[in-house]
Amino acid sequence: MSIQVLLPLATYPDVTPTAGLLRAFDLASTLGATVTPLVHEVDIPDVRSLLGYTIINVPEMIAFAEQRSRQHADELTEAASVAARRFAMTVETRRWRGTLGRAPYHLARLARSFDHTFLVPAAGSWEQRDIAEGVLFGSGGPVWIFPAGEATGHLEHVAIAWDGGRASARALRDALPVLGTTKHVTILSATDDKPMDELMLPELQRLLGHHGLNVSTKLFARADRPIGAALQEAALESGAGLLVMGAYGHNRFREFVLGGATREVLSDRRLPILMSH
Repeated sequence: MSIQVLLPLATYPDVTPTAGLLRAFDLASTLGATVTPLVHEVDIPDVRSLLGYTIINVPEMIAFAEQRSRQHADELTEAASVAARRFAMTVETRRWRGTLGRAPYHLARLARSFDHTFLVPAAGSWEQRDIAEGVLFGSGGPVWIFPAGEATGHLEHVAIAWDGGRASARALRDALPVLGTTKHVTILSATDDKPMDELMLPELQRLLGHHGLNVSTKLFARADRPIGAALQEAALESGAGLLVMGAYGHNRFREFVLGGATREVLSDRRLPILMSH
């Protein structure tokens, strides 16, 4: 039974980068997953303003932006088809039309009927970061965040960020079907964040060994580095092509308050990251 993956694609104001898209299809192929690309055509509401209509032609600007969005949608649909053919996969690309403000809620709700969600945010795009946060905290399932450009990405060696907490345990369980394809798992723990007895490393090693995984542990000192950067550096140094980690944060009145590591990896991704909340 294959993993069902939702792959949202953005067309406005920033476009899903094709380099990251190709990496997403690459890992989906390794998993034997079924991918459903979903292209978002933007709907821009008309803002009624007499002053605005006097100075600039607002309807014309809206029409131009929406036309560009449709053009990018056509290009991304073709890019998804090309990537699928490259990895001998069959895809049926869907489209949906809606405002940017509705996108996080709509995609989070739709993602609940898929096993995993793959996201490829454009570098520096606040709109796509908002979507990533919305899906991550609203879908109830694992979300893969891919780097925008060329980056290491494979499933031969997977790193697991572990602090003994609920979120990291949830991410580990969500990743277990993926770990069945890997040759080696490295547990990453920062020695200057929690006392060693709270990390429960022997228990985690026992669990992973029970699932037949080849496991090692890498302890590192965070020192003065941001924890998100330190985790990714440790994962890359270990030879991992995927980092599994819990997402920390809470949502009140649609205002996300993120943990440090979550915020940092959403802003700067150096390898694919599987996150769960």
